[in-house]
Amino acid sequence: MALPGSREAAQWFLATLALVTVGAGAAASSPPSPSPTPTCTGIAPRFSCRMRQRITAVEKYLVGSPGSIGVVLDDRATGAIWRNANATMEYPAASTMKLAMITDLLLRNQAAVGHIHLTATDRKEMYQALYTSNDIDANDLWDKYENGSFLRRIQAFGMTRAEFTGSPPNWGYMYCTAEDLDDLMNYVLSKPPASIRDYLIYRLRHVSPLDQQWGVWGAGPENQPGNKDGWEHPPADGSYWWITNTVGFAVPGPEYTLAMMYNLYNYGGNGNAGFYYGVNKLTQIASILFQGHRTAAPHPQPSAVP
Repeated sequence: MALPGSREAAQWFLATLALVTVGAGAAASSPPSPSPTPTCTGIAPRFSCRMRQRITAVEKYLVGSPGSIGVVLDDRATGAIWRNANATMEYPAASTMKLAMITDLLLRNQAAVGHIHLTATDRKEMYQALYTSNDIDANDLWDKYENGSFLRRIQAFGMTRAEFTGSPPNWGYMYCTAEDLDDLMNYVLSKPPASIRDYLIYRLRHVSPLDQQWGVWGAGPENQPGNKDGWEHPPADGSYWWITNTVGFAVPGPEYTLAMMYNLYNYGGNGNAGFYYGVNKLTQIASILFQGHRTAAPHPQPSAVP
C-alpha cells in the first residue's frame, strides 16, 4: 500500500485520473443504441419483411373463419409465392372462369390455327361479362365458340386442375383451385400479345361498382387493382352454400397477383348473409396485404346479374 505523500502515491493518483478521463471520453463519443429491428416471421421468406408481417396478420385474421378459403399471393418482381393450406383445394370456379374464357377467345381471334372471328356484338358481350359479370352474355359467347376442348386450351394458362362438373360442358359448371386462378392471372399479365394483355388489364381495372369492386379490389385505389369476381349459391346437403371468389392484381407493374376462393359451406343459411360475409372476408384479406389494415366493408348486389 502506498503511503500518503509518497512517490508511489502520486503515480497511482495520476494513473487513476487518466483511466477515468479516457472512460468518460469513450462514453461521451459512443453512438446511441440502434432502434430494435421489427421481427420478421419465418413464413414466405422471399417476400419483404413488411409483406411477411402482413401475411402473418392475414393468417391470424383467418383463424376461426367458417368454411374453407384458398389463397395464393404472388410477387411477380421477386418470384416469391405464398400459398395457404387450401391453395390447391378445388372449389366451384363460378364467374372467375369468364376471365379464362375471354382470354381464350381473344387468343383464338388472332390465331393462325383454330381462328375465330369476333364480331362487334361478341365484343359487347365480352365487355359485359367482365364489367358486370353478366351470365347471359357469357353463355352466348360459350354457346357460339366454346365446348369441352376449352379445358385443354386453358391448361396452357396453368389451369391444370380445372375440370367440368356438369354435362354438356359449360363455363358455369367448373371447379378449379386458387393456384389455377393465380396461374391464369400471371398468364394474362405476361404471355398474350400486348394488345390482348393491355385490353384485359384495362377491363379488370374498370369493373362495375355494382357487383365487381370487392375481393382483390380491397388493395385500395393507390395500388391500382384489377379483378374478376365470382359467386354462386349452389345447393348442397339440403342447404345452399355460398361461394365467393376473386382473382386479380395490385401495385403498379402490376407487381402482385392474388387469387382467393371461399366456400362458406352452410354459413348464413339460404339468405344473403353468407354472400356479404364472404365478399367482405376476401376484401379484408387484400386490404391487409396491400394497405396494412382493414378497410370499409363492400356492399355489392348479389342479384344484380342473372
